[in-house]
Amino acid sequence: MRPRTDGPKLWLAAVAAAATLIAGLYAACGDDSPDGTTTPTEPPSPAMSPISRTATATPLPPLEPTSYRFLYSQSATDADTFWRTDPVDPTARVEVATIPHKPGWALVPALSPDGKKIAYNAMPDLGMSPGTDAETRILDLVSGETTLVAQGVDLTTVPRWSPDGGLLFLRRNGVQEVTVILVDLSKPEDGQDEQAEEVEVGEEDKLPPTRTVLRQHVSDVLAYIPLGFKADEATMYFVQIQGGTQSGTFLGRYAPATGEAVATATAIADFTATAVAEATATAVASTPTPDASATATPTPTASPTPTPMPILTGSVFLALSDQIARDFSLSPDASRVAYLVPSLVGGQFMVQTHVADVKGGRVTPLAAEGLSQGDHLRPTWHPDGDKVSVGQLPSGSNPGRVGVVPLDGDGVTFLPPPNQGFDAPLSWSPDGKFLAVTSFQGESLGNPGPARLVFVSPGGQRLPAPEGGGIAAIGWVKAE
Repeated sequence: MRPRTDGPKLWLAAVAAAATLIAGLYAACGDDSPDGTTTPTEPPSPAMSPISRTATATPLPPLEPTSYRFLYSQSATDADTFWRTDPVDPTARVEVATIPHKPGWALVPALSPDGKKIAYNAMPDLGMSPGTDAETRILDLVSGETTLVAQGVDLTTVPRWSPDGGLLFLRRNGVQEVTVILVDLSKPEDGQDEQAEEVEVGEEDKLPPTRTVLRQHVSDVLAYIPLGFKADEATMYFVQIQGGTQSGTFLGRYAPATGEAVATATAIADFTATAVAEATATAVASTPTPDASATATPTPTASPTPTPMPILTGSVFLALSDQIARDFSLSPDASRVAYLVPSLVGGQFMVQTHVADVKGGRVTPLAAEGLSQGDHLRPTWHPDGDKVSVGQLPSGSNPGRVGVVPLDGDGVTFLPPPNQGFDAPLSWSPDGKFLAVTSFQGESLGNPGPARLVFVSPGGQRLPAPEGGGIAAIGWVKAE
């Protein structure tokens, strides 16, 4: 895997090299007070029609405020900074934390469901391989404390929190196998904290317990990608990239995948194992003692305590593509998955959006009149779950604009584009008032140009954050 020296740059490099990657492997997301430091920003884009790029004399509607704040990471050579900002005034951002890391390797963060913690993967100073040597830490946004929770994980796979925040799912790669592990973040039982305080131990000796929930040999599976959850069913969805002589991308699921569900399943398994062991011991104790005058026979021995069946199981149930797909996005209700698939269009490799219906077991290309025939960028679900937002590259003299495509067949709506370049979607605010994008000033994936975070309003406004690339979405939180 390549080092992530700059989030969007790495993403763009991977996208621009899609044809090469496919050929080689067949075809491979607060506070509104200012922080006192203001960075010069470019003036807002002129008023443009959301549908076309012609100047309009009609004034834009008033900017509607939002009660949400956006958390994002901005990478530098040897440290990443976490910021919180109001989309209405993104220049007045507030620094949350600055996290050092091995030079050249950006963090991969994820926000907890309650918005109070950030889990992130980082390369330690002694780490050599991003696939095997990263560690995962959790930053408490209230106390500011950071805790090590796992080592030897894959750097680039986003940590996935269970809906109740009690579990963290990470990818761990071995020499001959690829796995997904579960980190149990539940609080220790009464008395364990006091015992831990009495004995001085290293940080590595206090790691929370982990379990392997998925495991395959690298000859069969190239990668697992934890995707997201269906909370009411305590189920997690994952993507499986095939390896070996076969190729393809599949959707799978496993359960239980919440802290409460895992604890219940564990208790049942432990109780069953104990009951069987006690029954076996009772049967052995009630065996009559042989008569000494009789022929000697072996004394029965108790069977070893049975090992409980694995409590976490995963199964692949839907083929997404016979190619290696990427940029997966699970809908808010976990009923659909949007993703990019490489295919030949007019004799050229194009990467375009497909949508999988989880319950119906169907996969269809995202077809909408007005979308370009070129590459699509980062399909992202609208919070209503019925529309997919897709970035597009520039076409001729027209900059690339984000199309919002309804799944019911209605016409596509285009968000206001930049003056030049193109937008790659990051994340919608939960109320649907703003889409965070990484806006590039270049003309293509091979020449993306400078990048910066911009908030785009469906009403026509574009609100740029301070200059700087290396943007990674962390999530949205309620304003304090």
